[in-house]
Amino acid sequence: MEQRTVVRCAEGHLFSTTTFPMQNLGPGRLGPGRLIRCPQCGRLRSSVLADVRELSTAQLAQAMRLEAAEFLA
Repeated sequence: MEQRTVVRCAEGHLFSTTTFPMQNLGPGRLGPGRLIRCPQCGRLRSSVLADVRELSTAQLAQAMRLEAAEFLA
């Protein structure tokens, strides 16, 4: 079962990623974030869930169009 989630990388970029149940204990888990390659800057960044209630409709739509290519942990 896959679900797309909007996240924010350490540089502030918004994008979406696919989350998998029970993936929280992976080796790339660091603090509250997860290591994901940001599709905007192309760097491996610690990313956290974005508060979608604080995003505009345009920001949310853009984040859903930008999907992370890799999911590491």
